[in-house]
Amino acid sequence: MNVAAPIVASFGLRSLAIPVQTFTTQSEADGQVPPIIALDWLQKTLLQAHQQFAGQTNYGLIGYLGTAEIVQTITQSKLIDDFNLLVVDPVMADQGKFYPLLDQQYLVSLKQLLTMADVVTPNLTELALLTGHQYRANISEVELGNQVAELRKQLKADAQVIVTGIEQEQQIGCYWDTSVSRGTYYLEKVPGHFYGTGDAFAAILLGKLAQQIPLVDAIPAIMQLMQQVVQDTLLAENDLKLGIDVTRILQRNWKSE
Repeated sequence: MNVAAPIVASFGLRSLAIPVQTFTTQSEADGQVPPIIALDWLQKTLLQAHQQFAGQTNYGLIGYLGTAEIVQTITQSKLIDDFNLLVVDPVMADQGKFYPLLDQQYLVSLKQLLTMADVVTPNLTELALLTGHQYRANISEVELGNQVAELRKQLKADAQVIVTGIEQEQQIGCYWDTSVSRGTYYLEKVPGHFYGTGDAFAAILLGKLAQQIPLVDAIPAIMQLMQQVVQDTLLAENDLKLGIDVTRILQRNWKSE
């Protein structure tokens, strides 16, 4: 949320940020202090948001949720039907395995939420889990397309899918499927593991889709910007665990206003 919220705001979108858990460190980290979860507060907040924003033009972005109970609470809320555009990043796994504390029960709950999404942005591991396939880092474009087609059967008929974090040799990119067109886009990979890249990608994507920019045009622009952001972070930060530096994204959007 620290990454996504300012990016969304930089697109001129006034946002209501609803935290579902409070962490002391990255959700990927082992041995963390137990997060703070308040389901009763979340239920009341979602209801109040529905009462305030129902009938307006609303855009939604959902990322890491962390428990099946939280996913179910959001899925069953009235607010979930209030979005003209809902982007769901099914944050739950990477490098072939679930993040700490997440499991098959979480996966089952998340699948229900995805049926309400207009745009879904899994990485390769999440795509494999959602479609019941064994994760493979080196996957052909044909196999990738087949898995996306399987995922699309679980979604709205016109839902858009973007698979992120696909690596080929020294490149990284994504595959997209809009139900009427599909394609790939790759750039040179910056070495290292950068926390927050998925959050930033989803937030920029929401902003561009809210501006009615077609996915085929949005993806290359987002990828090029993300490459610059990661390069900036690599040059500026001694500790990559602090996450990516989103300054370039914010400055770029403010200057365009």
